[in-house]
Amino acid sequence: EARQRPNAATRWRVTFDTGESLVVEGLTLVGRRPEPRAGEPVRHLLPLRSQDMSLSKTHAQLQVAPDGVLVVLDRGSTNGTFLVRQGAARPLPAGRATTLADGDRVRFGDREMSVVRES
Repeated sequence: EARQRPNAATRWRVTFDTGESLVVEGLTLVGRRPEPRAGEPVRHLLPLRSQDMSLSKTHAQLQVAPDGVLVVLDRGSTNGTFLVRQGAARPLPAGRATTLADGDRVRFGDREMSVVRES
């Protein structure tokens, strides 16, 4: 059914195990002290606490693609980014965007994020 497919009006909310939650709009950087690269049009910087320092300074980025899907990209983090889908975890390749689905969880070092499609 067409209504199940994301579109440009789709809203994606991510919620972290630290309590932070936001609707992803534009480029969002996640890490201990995320910093954009020169000229990068970042909308949100989301600093997260890391007890064991397994979270990189700028660990990963999130953004909604033009077709309405939410993508995550590991920015060359030290400890990697893992997609947890239906209970199975797999490492994500650094520098390559991965499409997320409603209900996915993503691990960044010692932090975990859940993904919800709101519309």
